[in-house]
Amino acid sequence: GKQDLQVFSVEPPLPLKTRIYRCDKFFVTDILEEMIVEKEVYGLVVLDRRDANLALLKGKTIIPLKKTHSEVPGKTRAGGQSSQRFARIREGAYKDHFKKIAEYMKEQFLPLGNNLKGIIIGGPGTTIASFMDKDYLTGEIKKKIIGNKDLSYTGDFGLQELLDKSEDLLAKEEVTQEKNLMKKFFDLLAKTPGKVAYGEAEVKKAFERGAVSTLLLSEVNSDKKIIEFEELAQNTGAELKLISVETREGQQLKDLSGIAALLRFELE
Repeated sequence: GKQDLQVFSVEPPLPLKTRIYRCDKFFVTDILEEMIVEKEVYGLVVLDRRDANLALLKGKTIIPLKKTHSEVPGKTRAGGQSSQRFARIREGAYKDHFKKIAEYMKEQFLPLGNNLKGIIIGGPGTTIASFMDKDYLTGEIKKKIIGNKDLSYTGDFGLQELLDKSEDLLAKEEVTQEKNLMKKFFDLLAKTPGKVAYGEAEVKKAFERGAVSTLLLSEVNSDKKIIEFEELAQNTGAELKLISVETREGQQLKDLSGIAALLRFELE
């Protein structure tokens, strides 16, 4: 039966140039929500001579778009076919497969316009060369390709492998910075465990001793928990990093209670 009044102060990530005065039972947050939407994306393509997958890398998330399977026949010839004719059939099927991939790339990526920062292609080296050296791709798509990587897989594993191997191309992107930070944590945990802490109780003890340099919080923590640890970080000059669960390393942090820290000095 008691009133619970809460006041929130929101600082927009970009200057707010629109003023709205409206008496309503709903808050108007459309403009603020638009500001935090990740607009810039990368196109991901993994392919071999039988399969292909297209996806977007948006922030830290891989968003599947299209997958296709070729009609390339197996290596065993049907009865009565000459080896030359069978080879021509296989080669024709390869070309059709590559044309379909190129068409899907045009269909999925070009409408993104300037929001598409680049396209990364992955697959067996010889297959990528066959695909890139021919005129399957339009000039507009070719201009967007920023690199390619030699892969062992297609499908979801291939997309993750492509992301892992593209750190040089995505060095400035948030997902790579996050993965590198978590790799540093796990390297220290394996080699110098006294330089890290994990678990709510251990991290709080590290804060009490002024040892926390970087606080790592999984985004799966409750808002109350995040605010509590954010205050600890602010009071001690520690850097706070929110870690998603979109990467393998982020999932590992979640499994380690979702709270960890890199320390300024080693604790016994």
